[in-house]
Amino acid sequence: MITNKQIIKQINESIPAKKPLLYVTRQAERGQGLENLLTGYKIISASRNTAEILEKIKLSGNQVIVFKNNPKIQRLCAQKKLKLLNPPCFLTEKYENKISQYQWLKKIIPENLPKTIITQSAKTSFQALKKEIGSPFIYQFNRSHTGEGTFLISRQNQWQELMKKFPFREIKCAVFIKKPIITINVCLWQNCVLTGNPSYQITGIKELTDFIFSTVGNDWGLAKKILSSYDLKNIKELSQIIGQNMVKEGWRGLFGLDLIKDKKWLVIEINARQPASAGLETLLQRNQGKGITILATHFAGLLDLPLPASCSEMQKSLQKIEKGSRLIVRKKNKNIVKLKNLRKMPGTKITLSGLKNEKHNAELFQIQNFNNGLVKNNGQLNKIAREIIKC
Repeated sequence: MITNKQIIKQINESIPAKKPLLYVTRQAERGQGLENLLTGYKIISASRNTAEILEKIKLSGNQVIVFKNNPKIQRLCAQKKLKLLNPPCFLTEKYENKISQYQWLKKIIPENLPKTIITQSAKTSFQALKKEIGSPFIYQFNRSHTGEGTFLISRQNQWQELMKKFPFREIKCAVFIKKPIITINVCLWQNCVLTGNPSYQITGIKELTDFIFSTVGNDWGLAKKILSSYDLKNIKELSQIIGQNMVKEGWRGLFGLDLIKDKKWLVIEINARQPASAGLETLLQRNQGKGITILATHFAGLLDLPLPASCSEMQKSLQKIEKGSRLIVRKKNKNIVKLKNLRKMPGTKITLSGLKNEKHNAELFQIQNFNNGLVKNNGQLNKIAREIIKC
Protein backbone atom coordinates (compact mmCIF):
# COMPACT_ATOMS: atom_id res chain seq x y z
CA MET A 1 0.00 0.00 0.00
CA ILE A 2 1.21 3.49 -0.89
CA THR A 3 0.74 5.92 2.00
CA ASN A 4 -0.09 9.60 1.99
CA LYS A 5 3.26 10.19 3.71
CA GLN A 6 5.06 8.83 0.63
CA ILE A 7 3.17 11.17 -1.73
CA ILE A 8 3.82 14.17 0.54
CA LYS A 9 7.55 13.31 0.56
CA GLN A 10 7.51 13.15 -3.24
CA ILE A 11 5.78 16.55 -3.47
CA ASN A 12 8.13 18.19 -0.94
CA GLU A 13 11.23 16.90 -2.77
CA SER A 14 9.97 18.36 -6.06
CA ILE A 15 9.57 21.95 -4.79
CA PRO A 16 12.68 24.20 -4.94
CA ALA A 17 13.83 25.35 -1.48
CA LYS A 18 13.63 29.08 -2.22
CA LYS A 19 10.59 28.96 -4.51
CA PRO A 20 7.59 27.66 -2.53
CA LEU A 21 4.56 26.26 -4.31
CA LEU A 22 1.90 28.99 -4.13
CA TYR A 23 -1.82 28.39 -3.80
CA VAL A 24 -3.44 31.71 -4.75
CA THR A 25 -7.09 32.02 -3.75
CA ARG A 26 -9.68 34.44 -2.42
CA GLN A 27 -10.78 31.78 0.07
CA ALA A 28 -7.94 30.21 2.09
CA GLU A 29 -9.97 27.06 2.84
CA ARG A 30 -9.65 26.05 -0.83
CA GLY A 31 -5.93 25.42 -0.40
CA GLN A 32 -6.11 23.78 3.03
CA GLY A 33 -5.94 20.11 3.95
CA LEU A 34 -2.21 19.41 3.64
CA GLU A 35 -0.63 22.75 4.58
CA ASN A 36 0.93 21.43 7.82
CA LEU A 37 2.61 18.56 5.93
CA LEU A 38 4.05 20.46 2.96
CA THR A 39 7.37 22.22 3.67
CA GLY A 40 7.55 24.34 0.52
CA TYR A 41 3.93 25.44 0.30
CA LYS A 42 2.28 28.81 0.87
CA ILE A 43 -1.38 29.86 0.66
CA ILE A 44 -1.86 33.47 -0.49
CA SER A 45 -5.40 34.71 0.07
CA ALA A 46 -7.29 37.99 0.37
CA SER A 47 -10.87 39.28 0.16
CA ARG A 48 -10.66 39.87 -3.58
CA ASN A 49 -10.74 37.65 -6.64
CA THR A 50 -7.74 35.51 -7.61
CA ALA A 51 -6.72 37.70 -10.57
CA GLU A 52 -6.62 40.79 -8.33
CA ILE A 53 -4.41 38.94 -5.83
CA LEU A 54 -2.08 37.86 -8.64
CA GLU A 55 -1.79 41.47 -9.83
CA LYS A 56 -0.30 42.41 -6.44
CA ILE A 57 2.16 39.51 -6.23
CA LYS A 58 5.78 40.61 -6.72
CA LEU A 59 7.25 37.11 -6.85
CA SER A 60 8.40 35.41 -10.05
CA GLY A 61 9.57 31.93 -10.96
CA ASN A 62 7.26 30.22 -8.48
CA GLN A 63 4.84 27.45 -9.35
CA VAL A 64 1.21 28.47 -8.82
CA ILE A 65 -2.06 26.59 -8.25
CA VAL A 66 -5.46 28.29 -8.32
CA PHE A 67 -8.90 26.94 -7.51
CA LYS A 68 -10.19 27.48 -11.06
CA ASN A 69 -8.29 28.83 -14.05
CA ASN A 70 -9.60 31.54 -16.40
CA PRO A 71 -8.10 33.64 -19.25
CA LYS A 72 -7.13 36.59 -17.02
CA ILE A 73 -5.40 34.37 -14.44
CA GLN A 74 -3.54 32.54 -17.21
CA ARG A 75 -2.43 35.82 -18.81
CA LEU A 76 -1.27 37.36 -15.49
CA CYS A 77 0.79 34.30 -14.59
CA ALA A 78 2.53 34.43 -17.97
CA GLN A 79 3.24 38.18 -17.58
CA LYS A 80 4.65 37.73 -14.07
CA LYS A 81 6.68 34.64 -15.04
CA LEU A 82 4.76 32.43 -12.65
CA LYS A 83 4.31 28.81 -13.74
CA LEU A 84 0.58 28.11 -13.57
CA LEU A 85 0.06 24.38 -12.95
CA ASN A 86 -3.69 24.24 -13.58
CA PRO A 87 -4.96 22.89 -16.93
CA PRO A 88 -5.43 25.52 -19.68
CA CYS A 89 -8.52 27.71 -19.37
CA PHE A 90 -9.98 26.66 -22.74
CA LEU A 91 -10.42 23.15 -21.32
CA THR A 92 -12.05 24.54 -18.17
CA GLU A 93 -14.55 26.43 -20.35
CA LYS A 94 -15.21 23.44 -22.59
CA TYR A 95 -15.90 21.00 -19.74
CA GLU A 96 -17.59 23.40 -17.31
CA ASN A 97 -20.07 25.31 -19.49
CA LYS A 98 -23.40 23.48 -19.48
CA ILE A 99 -23.98 23.27 -23.23
CA SER A 100 -20.45 22.52 -24.50
CA GLN A 101 -20.11 20.03 -21.62
CA TYR A 102 -23.28 18.19 -22.66
CA GLN A 103 -22.23 18.14 -26.32
CA TRP A 104 -18.84 16.70 -25.36
CA LEU A 105 -20.28 14.08 -22.99
CA LYS A 106 -22.85 13.02 -25.60
CA LYS A 107 -19.98 11.82 -27.80
CA ILE A 108 -18.48 9.55 -25.14
CA ILE A 109 -21.33 8.44 -22.82
CA PRO A 110 -24.56 9.01 -24.80
CA GLU A 111 -26.46 6.31 -22.87
CA ASN A 112 -25.54 7.78 -19.48
CA LEU A 113 -26.96 11.29 -19.78
CA PRO A 114 -30.42 12.56 -18.75
CA LYS A 115 -32.73 13.18 -21.72
CA THR A 116 -31.77 16.70 -22.85
CA ILE A 117 -32.74 19.31 -25.42
CA ILE A 118 -30.58 22.34 -26.34
CA THR A 119 -32.80 25.15 -27.58
CA GLN A 120 -33.90 28.79 -27.36
CA SER A 121 -37.17 29.66 -25.63
CA ALA A 122 -38.40 31.63 -28.65
CA LYS A 123 -37.97 28.59 -30.88
CA THR A 124 -39.61 25.90 -28.73
CA SER A 125 -43.00 25.74 -27.05
CA PHE A 126 -43.60 24.64 -23.48
CA GLN A 127 -45.98 21.95 -24.71
CA ALA A 128 -43.40 20.50 -27.10
CA LEU A 129 -40.79 20.27 -24.34
CA LYS A 130 -43.32 18.83 -21.91
CA LYS A 131 -44.17 16.12 -24.43
CA GLU A 132 -40.50 15.34 -25.08
CA ILE A 133 -38.96 15.40 -21.58
CA GLY A 134 -41.95 15.60 -19.21
CA SER A 135 -42.99 18.18 -16.64
CA PRO A 136 -41.58 19.64 -14.52
CA PHE A 137 -38.26 19.89 -16.35
CA ILE A 138 -34.97 21.63 -15.59
CA TYR A 139 -33.45 24.43 -17.62
CA GLN A 140 -29.94 25.85 -17.29
CA PHE A 141 -28.06 28.72 -18.84
CA ASN A 142 -24.67 27.92 -20.33
CA ARG A 143 -22.76 29.61 -17.50
CA SER A 144 -23.82 29.08 -13.89
CA HIS A 145 -22.49 27.59 -10.66
CA THR A 146 -23.69 26.36 -7.25
CA GLY A 147 -27.19 25.90 -8.68
CA GLU A 148 -27.85 29.62 -9.25
CA GLY A 149 -28.50 29.16 -12.97
CA THR A 150 -30.63 26.02 -12.62
CA PHE A 151 -34.43 26.38 -12.61
CA LEU A 152 -37.50 24.16 -12.59
CA ILE A 153 -40.27 24.79 -15.11
CA SER A 154 -43.71 23.28 -14.51
CA ARG A 155 -46.14 25.83 -15.95
CA GLN A 156 -46.75 27.60 -19.27
CA ASN A 157 -46.53 31.07 -17.68
CA GLN A 158 -43.01 30.32 -16.37
CA TRP A 159 -41.90 29.49 -19.91
CA GLN A 160 -43.53 32.65 -21.25
CA GLU A 161 -41.67 34.71 -18.65
CA LEU A 162 -38.41 33.10 -19.79
CA MET A 163 -39.29 33.93 -23.41
CA LYS A 164 -39.80 37.60 -22.54
CA LYS A 165 -36.46 37.93 -20.75
CA PHE A 166 -34.19 35.65 -22.83
CA PRO A 167 -35.91 34.75 -26.13
CA PHE A 168 -32.71 33.88 -28.04
CA ARG A 169 -30.38 32.84 -25.24
CA GLU A 170 -29.34 29.21 -25.67
CA ILE A 171 -30.51 26.98 -22.82
CA LYS A 172 -30.18 23.38 -21.79
CA CYS A 173 -33.48 21.66 -20.90
CA ALA A 174 -33.38 18.26 -19.20
CA VAL A 175 -35.68 15.74 -17.59
CA PHE A 176 -36.16 16.25 -13.83
CA ILE A 177 -35.27 13.19 -11.72
CA LYS A 178 -36.13 13.41 -8.04
CA LYS A 179 -33.56 11.01 -6.64
CA PRO A 180 -30.34 11.27 -4.58
CA ILE A 181 -27.48 13.16 -6.21
CA ILE A 182 -24.05 11.64 -5.69
CA THR A 183 -20.94 13.71 -6.19
CA ILE A 184 -17.42 12.37 -6.54
CA ASN A 185 -13.97 13.92 -6.82
CA VAL A 186 -11.78 12.42 -9.55
CA CYS A 187 -8.08 13.10 -10.08
CA LEU A 188 -5.99 12.65 -13.23
CA TRP A 189 -2.36 11.94 -12.41
CA GLN A 190 -0.29 11.13 -15.48
CA ASN A 191 -2.50 8.61 -17.37
CA CYS A 192 -4.10 7.36 -14.18
CA VAL A 193 -7.74 8.14 -13.28
CA LEU A 194 -8.19 8.03 -9.50
CA THR A 195 -11.76 7.95 -8.19
CA GLY A 196 -12.28 9.47 -4.74
CA ASN A 197 -14.96 8.86 -2.12
CA PRO A 198 -18.58 9.43 -3.21
CA SER A 199 -20.73 11.75 -1.11
CA TYR A 200 -24.45 12.47 -1.01
CA GLN A 201 -25.02 16.04 -2.21
CA ILE A 202 -27.20 18.14 0.11
CA THR A 203 -29.18 20.59 -2.01
CA GLY A 204 -31.59 23.49 -1.62
CA ILE A 205 -32.21 23.55 2.16
CA LYS A 206 -34.31 26.71 2.49
CA GLU A 207 -32.66 27.87 5.72
CA LEU A 208 -29.25 27.77 4.02
CA THR A 209 -29.95 29.11 0.52
CA ASP A 210 -32.63 30.82 -1.54
CA PHE A 211 -31.94 28.54 -4.55
CA ILE A 212 -33.59 25.10 -4.68
CA PHE A 213 -30.72 23.52 -6.67
CA SER A 214 -27.85 25.16 -4.81
CA THR A 215 -25.38 22.78 -3.14
CA VAL A 216 -25.35 23.27 0.64
CA GLY A 217 -23.34 20.29 1.81
CA ASN A 218 -22.08 16.73 1.46
CA ASP A 219 -22.52 13.54 3.48
CA TRP A 220 -19.91 10.83 2.88
CA GLY A 221 -21.39 8.44 5.46
CA LEU A 222 -24.83 8.39 3.82
CA ALA A 223 -23.32 7.68 0.39
CA LYS A 224 -21.52 4.68 1.88
CA LYS A 225 -24.84 3.39 3.27
CA ILE A 226 -27.00 3.80 0.17
CA LEU A 227 -24.53 2.78 -2.57
CA SER A 228 -24.10 -0.92 -3.37
CA SER A 229 -20.88 -2.45 -4.70
CA TYR A 230 -22.59 -2.52 -8.12
CA ASP A 231 -23.33 1.22 -7.85
CA LEU A 232 -19.72 1.95 -6.93
CA LYS A 233 -18.53 -0.14 -9.89
CA ASN A 234 -20.76 1.81 -12.29
CA ILE A 235 -19.69 5.19 -10.88
CA LYS A 236 -16.03 4.22 -11.14
CA GLU A 237 -16.48 3.04 -14.75
CA LEU A 238 -18.09 6.34 -15.76
CA SER A 239 -15.36 8.36 -14.06
CA GLN A 240 -12.75 6.23 -15.87
CA ILE A 241 -14.32 6.80 -19.31
CA ILE A 242 -14.65 10.56 -18.76
CA GLY A 243 -11.24 10.85 -17.11
CA GLN A 244 -9.39 8.97 -19.86
CA ASN A 245 -10.94 11.22 -22.50
CA MET A 246 -9.92 14.31 -20.51
CA VAL A 247 -6.35 12.96 -20.16
CA LYS A 248 -6.12 12.70 -23.95
CA GLU A 249 -7.07 16.39 -24.26
CA GLY A 250 -4.51 17.55 -21.68
CA TRP A 251 -6.41 17.75 -18.38
CA ARG A 252 -4.62 16.92 -15.15
CA GLY A 253 -5.49 17.18 -11.47
CA LEU A 254 -8.96 17.22 -9.95
CA PHE A 255 -12.44 17.53 -11.41
CA GLY A 256 -15.85 16.66 -9.97
CA LEU A 257 -18.77 14.60 -11.24
CA ASP A 258 -22.42 14.86 -10.18
CA LEU A 259 -24.42 11.70 -10.86
CA ILE A 260 -27.94 10.41 -10.35
CA LYS A 261 -29.42 6.92 -10.65
CA ASP A 262 -32.57 6.41 -12.72
CA LYS A 263 -32.82 3.13 -14.63
CA LYS A 264 -29.03 3.44 -14.91
CA TRP A 265 -26.39 5.83 -13.56
CA LEU A 266 -26.50 9.19 -15.33
CA VAL A 267 -23.95 12.01 -15.30
CA ILE A 268 -25.61 15.34 -14.50
CA GLU A 269 -22.54 17.50 -14.93
CA ILE A 270 -18.77 17.92 -14.72
CA ASN A 271 -17.17 20.51 -12.41
CA ALA A 272 -13.96 21.24 -14.30
CA ARG A 273 -11.86 22.50 -11.39
CA GLN A 274 -10.82 21.44 -7.93
CA PRO A 275 -14.18 20.66 -6.27
CA ALA A 276 -14.89 22.70 -3.14
CA SER A 277 -15.27 19.51 -1.09
CA ALA A 278 -11.72 18.27 -1.82
CA GLY A 279 -10.20 19.96 1.24
CA LEU A 280 -12.65 18.37 3.67
CA GLU A 281 -12.43 14.98 1.93
CA THR A 282 -8.66 15.19 2.48
CA LEU A 283 -9.05 16.05 6.19
CA LEU A 284 -11.52 13.17 6.64
CA GLN A 285 -9.10 10.81 4.89
CA ARG A 286 -6.24 11.90 7.13
CA ASN A 287 -8.47 11.44 10.16
CA GLN A 288 -9.46 7.91 9.19
CA GLY A 289 -6.27 6.27 7.94
CA LYS A 290 -2.81 6.51 6.38
CA GLY A 291 -3.88 6.05 2.76
CA ILE A 292 -3.42 8.56 -0.06
CA THR A 293 -5.54 11.73 0.13
CA ILE A 294 -7.36 13.27 -2.81
CA LEU A 295 -5.64 16.67 -2.45
CA ALA A 296 -2.19 15.02 -2.43
CA THR A 297 -3.01 13.36 -5.77
CA HIS A 298 -4.20 16.73 -7.10
CA PHE A 299 -0.94 18.49 -6.24
CA ALA A 300 1.17 15.58 -7.50
CA GLY A 301 -0.84 15.43 -10.72
CA LEU A 302 -0.49 19.17 -11.36
CA LEU A 303 3.25 18.96 -10.63
CA ASP A 304 3.41 16.10 -13.18
CA LEU A 305 5.31 13.86 -10.77
CA PRO A 306 5.95 10.21 -11.70
CA LEU A 307 3.47 7.69 -10.33
CA PRO A 308 5.07 5.75 -7.44
CA ALA A 309 3.12 2.57 -8.31
CA SER A 310 0.70 1.12 -10.85
CA CYS A 311 -2.65 2.83 -11.34
CA SER A 312 -4.53 -0.09 -9.76
CA GLU A 313 -2.22 0.03 -6.72
CA MET A 314 -2.75 3.77 -6.43
CA GLN A 315 -6.53 3.35 -6.53
CA LYS A 316 -6.39 0.69 -3.82
CA SER A 317 -4.22 3.00 -1.71
CA LEU A 318 -6.67 5.93 -1.76
CA GLN A 319 -7.97 6.30 1.78
CA LYS A 320 -11.63 5.26 2.18
CA ILE A 321 -14.01 7.42 4.21
CA GLU A 322 -16.48 5.84 6.63
CA LYS A 323 -18.06 9.02 8.03
CA GLY A 324 -18.06 12.80 7.80
CA SER A 325 -20.25 15.59 6.48
CA ARG A 326 -20.62 19.33 6.06
CA LEU A 327 -23.26 22.04 5.66
CA ILE A 328 -22.65 25.28 3.75
CA VAL A 329 -24.42 28.43 4.92
CA ARG A 330 -24.99 30.76 1.98
CA LYS A 331 -25.93 34.43 1.83
CA LYS A 332 -29.73 34.67 1.83
CA ASN A 333 -31.87 37.78 1.62
CA LYS A 334 -31.92 37.51 5.41
CA ASN A 335 -29.38 35.66 7.55
CA ILE A 336 -29.36 35.56 11.35
CA VAL A 337 -26.45 33.43 12.50
CA LYS A 338 -25.49 32.52 16.08
CA LEU A 339 -21.99 31.13 15.73
CA LYS A 340 -21.48 30.78 19.49
CA ASN A 341 -24.30 28.22 19.62
CA LEU A 342 -22.77 26.22 16.79
CA ARG A 343 -19.33 26.16 18.41
CA LYS A 344 -20.71 24.16 21.35
CA MET A 345 -21.54 21.14 19.17
CA PRO A 346 -19.06 18.23 19.70
CA GLY A 347 -17.08 17.00 16.69
CA THR A 348 -18.03 20.13 14.75
CA LYS A 349 -15.66 22.63 13.15
CA ILE A 350 -16.68 26.07 11.85
CA THR A 351 -14.79 27.24 8.76
CA LEU A 352 -15.42 30.89 7.92
CA SER A 353 -15.15 31.93 4.28
CA GLY A 354 -13.00 34.94 5.21
CA LEU A 355 -14.74 36.99 2.54
CA LYS A 356 -16.48 40.33 2.85
CA ASN A 357 -18.92 39.24 0.20
CA GLU A 358 -22.43 40.62 0.01
CA LYS A 359 -23.27 38.72 -3.17
CA HIS A 360 -26.50 36.78 -2.96
CA ASN A 361 -25.83 33.04 -2.35
CA ALA A 362 -22.14 33.57 -1.54
CA GLU A 363 -20.71 31.09 0.96
CA LEU A 364 -20.59 32.57 4.47
CA PHE A 365 -19.16 29.57 6.31
CA GLN A 366 -19.15 25.78 6.60
CA ILE A 367 -20.12 23.53 9.47
CA GLN A 368 -17.93 20.43 9.21
CA ASN A 369 -18.75 17.30 11.22
CA PHE A 370 -16.00 14.68 11.46
CA ASN A 371 -17.94 12.12 13.50
CA ASN A 372 -21.47 12.03 12.12
CA GLY A 373 -23.63 12.37 9.06
CA LEU A 374 -26.25 15.06 8.59
CA VAL A 375 -28.81 13.35 6.36
CA LYS A 376 -31.31 10.63 7.32
CA ASN A 377 -32.75 9.90 3.87
CA ASN A 378 -32.84 11.68 0.53
CA GLY A 379 -33.89 15.27 1.28
CA GLN A 380 -34.36 14.56 5.02
CA LEU A 381 -31.90 16.05 7.50
CA ASN A 382 -31.21 14.13 10.71
CA LYS A 383 -31.43 15.36 14.30
CA ILE A 384 -27.89 16.78 14.35
CA ALA A 385 -28.49 18.79 11.16
CA ARG A 386 -31.83 20.06 12.46
CA GLU A 387 -30.11 21.30 15.62
CA ILE A 388 -27.62 23.17 13.43
CA ILE A 389 -30.44 24.62 11.33
CA LYS A 390 -32.08 26.02 14.49
CA CYS A 391 -29.03 28.27 14.86
